[in-house]
Amino acid sequence: MQQGKVIKAVGGFFTVRDQKGSEYLCRARGSLKKGKQTLIVGDEVIFNPHQEPSEESSGEGVIEKVLPRANYFPRPPVANVDQIVVVMSLKNPGCDWQMISRMAVMAEKENLPVLVCLNKTDLISREKLDQVYKDIEPYPYPVIFTSALSGDGTVNLKERLAGCCSALGGPSGVGKSTLLNCIQPGLSLQTAEVSEKIGRGKHTTRQAALLPLNNGGTVVDTPGFTRLDFKNLKPGQLAGCFPELEELRGRCGFRDCMHLNEPNCAVTEELNKTLNPMRYEHYKFFMKELSQRR
Repeated sequence: MQQGKVIKAVGGFFTVRDQKGSEYLCRARGSLKKGKQTLIVGDEVIFNPHQEPSEESSGEGVIEKVLPRANYFPRPPVANVDQIVVVMSLKNPGCDWQMISRMAVMAEKENLPVLVCLNKTDLISREKLDQVYKDIEPYPYPVIFTSALSGDGTVNLKERLAGCCSALGGPSGVGKSTLLNCIQPGLSLQTAEVSEKIGRGKHTTRQAALLPLNNGGTVVDTPGFTRLDFKNLKPGQLAGCFPELEELRGRCGFRDCMHLNEPNCAVTEELNKTLNPMRYEHYKFFMKELSQRR
């Protein structure tokens, strides 16, 4: 028996990388399937190798057990990562700030650090870029600006990915795979142009895959998506997933303050001061969504 990590999952087959770096193409033991145990990229597993890898092909084996997960991010589905990198483009397609907040909420629920990467700075003017800087002040997460075309900001991104396991998530066409190719050209990930007609990118990444970087980090390149629903999140938990709101909770007049219409609410008092009004609008929108779902 050996321990390894699932680095790719396709059609009931799982590529497992062992602790020495060798790869095995595995199926899951029937008992795991009967127990409805779902295997995803990032899972640490115990597997039984049946055939050792060679220069021509990977080895083969059977996954016997899935070890407990340190964390789980639902979309993209990935386990045991160190940070979530939300990638958006500033143009073609335009930046979806609400989606950034959605992904941040899901990351906060799993106690995962969030890094926001705004790509395609080469497509907007200096004036519009300056406006983006103003719009996100203050902002609770680190934000880096990149251009995969010119290379601007990619050194900073590479440094942020060093020595840890990161999951890149965001809509199709924002440049996730292109950025990774820029950071490490040998990855040779497939990319495609954004459709001018619909303003969205094509799905060039078909399934999540854990890729090794030459800076000691690993990164999960994931398929793009346009929708992310909150699951297993209650309205009373939402404020705790907005760090800037949670920080003010102790100053509110009521212990169970929902930061909406309550008197003596520290959150509403800090709007346009230490709180970003855009983020607060996202909070109210999500709260309404969660309340209607109940």
